[in-house]
Amino acid sequence: MNRSVRTTLRVTNTAIYVFLLAPLVIVAIASFGATSYLRFPPQGFTFEWFGRALSDGVYWSTFYTSLWVGVVSALAATVIGLLAAYALGRYRLRGSGLIGAFFLSPLIMPTLVFAVALLIFFATVWGPPGIWRLVAGHLVITIPYVIRTALPVIEQLDASLNEAAADLGASALTTARTITVPILAPTVLVSFGLAFLISFDELVLALFLAPPSAPTLPMQIYSNVQFGLDPTVGAVSTMLLVLTAAFMVVGQLITARFTPTVPSTTPQED
Repeated sequence: MNRSVRTTLRVTNTAIYVFLLAPLVIVAIASFGATSYLRFPPQGFTFEWFGRALSDGVYWSTFYTSLWVGVVSALAATVIGLLAAYALGRYRLRGSGLIGAFFLSPLIMPTLVFAVALLIFFATVWGPPGIWRLVAGHLVITIPYVIRTALPVIEQLDASLNEAAADLGASALTTARTITVPILAPTVLVSFGLAFLISFDELVLALFLAPPSAPTLPMQIYSNVQFGLDPTVGAVSTMLLVLTAAFMVVGQLITARFTPTVPSTTPQED
């Protein structure tokens, strides 16, 4: 690769990073401003808006709702998605291509159209609104991400390991517990984390499916932004950025901790 191509790639990558991260940095800096509205560059410096956000019961209530929905959706999506990915990756199923396309179809469907369709469906077959409608909707959009994350790893599993365990008398449960699960542990953690972040941050489905008595945190932020650039919104957004970054770092450390080390099979020279 010549020098001009490398320079072009570096400039392009830098521009993409700036485009993606600059809005986040601007909101984080503006949230420390002393004015009663978000302004960049900020005037003064204060932690007042963080204190107000942390003492606001509405934000805490919506945070707990989003946390509960995110954890439940991520757990269910991880289990269902891993089972589906394992079936698609390890067995030759008739019509596996169509099955895989069906599971991944929510990724290409506009979220707004999907939310309206779910609202009509649930209104017809599910009765009164409830938080489980939102959990079911989040399941549909998070399972494809779990499958896309786990399927390449499962397809690369060495079948000879299971065969060797069976030859040594290990049962299917023992093989799964001692071989398959440890190998897939990092993938499980990554899948859960990705599903949780997608569910926690989802707004469109929440606007259509969440009950009025249990709004989520993205709904509360969206509602407050409609009435003006309240600095507490910037403070909440900044704290969410910090929590997300911490979540990613902890997830990376846990993933590295549980990633199995495959011994080298290169023959040693005498």
